[in-house]
Amino acid sequence: MRLLPAATTTLAALIVTMSPASAQTPTALYDHVHMSVPDPQAAAQWYHDHIGGEWVDGRDDRLLFGTTRIMFLGGGGRGGAAVARRPSAGSVIDHLGFSFPDLAAKLAEVAAAGATVTTPLREAEGLFKLSFIDDPFGTRLELIEDPQHLGFHHVHLRSPDPEAMLAWYEGKFGGIRMRMRGRLDGILYPGNVWILVQRGENFPSTEGTIDHIGWRSPETASMVSALTGRGAELTSQPQDLTLPNGIIRFFYIAGPEGARIELVERQADMR
Repeated sequence: MRLLPAATTTLAALIVTMSPASAQTPTALYDHVHMSVPDPQAAAQWYHDHIGGEWVDGRDDRLLFGTTRIMFLGGGGRGGAAVARRPSAGSVIDHLGFSFPDLAAKLAEVAAAGATVTTPLREAEGLFKLSFIDDPFGTRLELIEDPQHLGFHHVHLRSPDPEAMLAWYEGKFGGIRMRMRGRLDGILYPGNVWILVQRGENFPSTEGTIDHIGWRSPETASMVSALTGRGAELTSQPQDLTLPNGIIRFFYIAGPEGARIELVERQADMR
């Protein structure tokens, strides 16, 4: 499989700003989120109509936001047993963030389309306007108005020890450790995706509607070697999957506190 071209974010500029610790770990492109829902096509259509994204991979169960895929699986996810999923709120992968130019209008739209607004629109001092909703399928979403970063914005994890969790992800996948708007500690990855962590008890992601998160693997064998060398535990061996637009190679590792993480090698002509 051929190596994917450089991410749309300028990596050279990012690497210059990295801390010495993060510079020791090559930075991986953030790749996807996989959700478990009763009807993948219906969920994907709802997101397409009301959250955004474009169809990708010749499939009707996945959407592309920039370079990040949001994918929907039925039952227990890829290779998993069918189970009833808990809402994502409280999971180690608590919620996803999306940014829109007019948050008030977007909230009215999603509420009319079956979402539940759990936190009304408010201004977060020093950050942006925000609101929380539950989508019709049980996933918690943070909708924000950040004109500088529209579309898929962040993944918000949950941990009793946010610092330790951020250090784990930085150690495995690199990234730029910094504060969003000088306020929220997180890691920014190529693909323009933030990983943030809030403090709190959690439960494994495979019990919630956000089954797992994923990074891009430039070459599977070397990525397996690098991750196991950094102390990661493989939970599946690499295998191939044929899609309408090409072949991917993927494997899973165990993330901290029950987070499931997938690494994907894509062909060079796959966005």
